[in-house]
Amino acid sequence: MAMLEVKDLHVYYGLIHALHGISFEVNEGEVVALIGANGAGKTTTLHTITGLLQAKGGTVVFDGQDITRKPGHAIVRLGISHVPEGRRVFSNLTVAENLQMGAYTRPKGEVAGSLEEVYEWFPRLRERKNQAAGTLSGGEQQMLAMGRAMMSRPRILLMDEPSMGLSPLFVGEIFKIIEKVSAAGTTVLLVEQNAKKALSIADRAYVLETGTIGKSGKASELLNDDAIKKAYLGE
Repeated sequence: MAMLEVKDLHVYYGLIHALHGISFEVNEGEVVALIGANGAGKTTTLHTITGLLQAKGGTVVFDGQDITRKPGHAIVRLGISHVPEGRRVFSNLTVAENLQMGAYTRPKGEVAGSLEEVYEWFPRLRERKNQAAGTLSGGEQQMLAMGRAMMSRPRILLMDEPSMGLSPLFVGEIFKIIEKVSAAGTTVLLVEQNAKKALSIADRAYVLETGTIGKSGKASELLNDDAIKKAYLGE
């Protein structure tokens, strides 16, 4: 049984039909990429899984439990964490305070240990723990958003465009961290416009095309697919 199953999902923005009955699954331990052009429905998919948007039809099942109508805070408690597009850090709070916000579902006695784990993942955050989050670089803010999500000790991490707006150096660093997170046992669902990078670290991938799944398969096969190369890899 898949850890996460999305079945025949339909989502609307007013009268606009954004997702047209998409279905996909993520198995425990996998890195699964969702790739596609702007407006294809990638962010909408993540928002619906995490309860930020309500589906008009279809179901989202996590660990055998239907979570389609559950509120966001209940979904976090089940073990799903979301790193949103654009980082969305709390600019006026310090790095440490931002990280602690990510642990609101955890017993207080476990927070210090989790904080130490995150600082081991992201040494740069330890160096800047007393700095206001708004003064960090884009790459550091992305690390902070990832660290904040990891503070809830998720079973699956949903990541939305982690490389957006970052220098090539930081992009490489962020993707190395995603691989480490996966190797440590956290399942990852990755939405990413940098299709080449996403496919290079994913096990499997789905291609979203204006609200429908156009293609799916092993990431290594899609990386060598001529149509994918032409449409998404700039080749």
